[in-house]
Amino acid sequence: MLTAGQASSDVALMRRAMETIHPGLTRYVPKPQVDAGFARLEALASQPISTLALHREIARMVASIHCDHSKPELPDAISRWRKTNASHLPVRFSLIEGRMIVVSGALPKGVEITAINGRPVPQILNQIAPLVAYDGDTDQAIIAKIADDSDLSGSDFDEYWPGLFGAPARWDIAWKMPGDAAGQTSQLAPISFADWMRLDTGDAPYRSEFYNGVTWRLAGKAARLRIDTFVNYRNPVAATPFLGGFIQAMKAAGTEHLILDLRANGGGSEDVSIALARHLFDAPFTWSKPIRYKAIRYGDLPKHIDSWGDREALFNPPQAAFTRSADGWYDRVPTGTNEADDNDSTIEHQPLPAAQRFTGRLTVLTGLRNGSGSTRTIAWLKERRGAALVGEEGGGSAEGPTAGQIFLVTLPASGIKVRVPNAWNRTNIQRFTPRRGVPVDMLVVPTLADFEAGRDRAVEVARDPGTPPDATLALTAALAGNWTGTLDYRDYGNDSRVSLPTLLGVNGLSLSWTYDDGPGKTVRSSETWSVAAGGKQLVVGEGKGRETMAISELRRSADGGLTLVLDGSGSENGKPVMIRTILTRDKAMLRITRQSRSAGQPFIMRHSYQLRPAA
Repeated sequence: MLTAGQASSDVALMRRAMETIHPGLTRYVPKPQVDAGFARLEALASQPISTLALHREIARMVASIHCDHSKPELPDAISRWRKTNASHLPVRFSLIEGRMIVVSGALPKGVEITAINGRPVPQILNQIAPLVAYDGDTDQAIIAKIADDSDLSGSDFDEYWPGLFGAPARWDIAWKMPGDAAGQTSQLAPISFADWMRLDTGDAPYRSEFYNGVTWRLAGKAARLRIDTFVNYRNPVAATPFLGGFIQAMKAAGTEHLILDLRANGGGSEDVSIALARHLFDAPFTWSKPIRYKAIRYGDLPKHIDSWGDREALFNPPQAAFTRSADGWYDRVPTGTNEADDNDSTIEHQPLPAAQRFTGRLTVLTGLRNGSGSTRTIAWLKERRGAALVGEEGGGSAEGPTAGQIFLVTLPASGIKVRVPNAWNRTNIQRFTPRRGVPVDMLVVPTLADFEAGRDRAVEVARDPGTPPDATLALTAALAGNWTGTLDYRDYGNDSRVSLPTLLGVNGLSLSWTYDDGPGKTVRSSETWSVAAGGKQLVVGEGKGRETMAISELRRSADGGLTLVLDGSGSENGKPVMIRTILTRDKAMLRITRQSRSAGQPFIMRHSYQLRPAA
């Protein structure tokens, strides 16, 4: 426990540091709102509070400014304890179609976790979400960070559970196979952070580095180069020749189409991004506008700050190294002298000679884990190279994040460290969407059907986008016949789960539902679907209950399956929500799942039908 005096002193130092240094403190949120967040935190710190509770509330306040480079770290003693002592969830999971799906660990792969230690998963996710840092309006990235966040101790779930609910002595897990009527429970022992890191991710390793985070494969005239991170400062390699080996091998093989897979890439070092651009661009480029600082002198704050590099150069740079902008900020004067210096993003860089560059078709796979340097790179590849973007729009800022050098401000009484970026790295591109990452050209939403089949539809679409099917014909064929299975829905009152045996009969696009709601209670309903706006909308129902949804994705997979993604808006409990419905039809299964979320929250399943053809 911290006394009120200790907690208040720590919060006062944190506020002073952020108001002095942080170039993005009011970039996305008006100052009165930021002040209100500080006031709330100060009120909580005006009475005795535990270190974990203070860490939680600092996370809440810092997340509210929407800067992904700003977040608290646990005190060293707690971090060391968690590394070797058991407190982590003994499974890896992914949030798919609004469900917590097990990827590996102490439960069977593919099961859905519905409650943990007596708390329904929707309530857990909605309490963790306000603590998750993201840039601008990219709150769609929250679901990726809750499951896997290389900045923190495993995932935002594991990072913030102790502060929200207490360190677990055991995990009581309620789970079920999707589509099953009955669930199961398991009592699991917590594991350490070190053991958590050994669990299979099903994707990129936790905290990979550039030198070991690059894989590639050739398939005919196409090549897939996967770069899971741009982090190149722990075990650095020369990025330009390192990437050159892959590029030259592709050229020797006659590659005509490069699929650059950046879905797991959250950013890292600019030297890797610049080296990649030198292999792909055909004209000189300057990666960044002059780096902008709110301040270059920090009073006595440096005695509380840890960071990398020369402290004298960091905290007492010469005034002549900056120009003062009209608004009183400081722009650093470029210092690089070598045009091939990949470490200075504010000087002009030259492309490699044509014989060393890849000049063919370029497709970039993007995802929710993108942020910081990877988002800037994607923005550049789109603008300068005309790359086709396939996947989901990630986080970060195409305009450039508040990052620069990260100052670790140590709060003396609690030992909590707060990450405060010292600069705004402004991308030198012409077109960007304010407050966002980079919109995709072809949306591909990961589905539960994809996960269960081990299918990577984003790669399929990148290789061959194909021609979108006629929506009316495709849905009529996918839905035709009689179906039997379950309706699994989330109770509005307490977030518990209910499963009902269900029958579906379809004639054209007229759907008739029959539910078994218990002994002697049969419920029937019907609805009609129709395609509108030239195949861009799906209309469900008629009259007052009519709902119109945008068709965000409609495509067939290589095995003949159909995926439909609908996006719209509505209200729940009197509050506006975003709505997403996903329909998948595989050879023998039809699944229709409706999800909803409010701003700053993840998509959570409302209900899901899982049906098979009736005998």
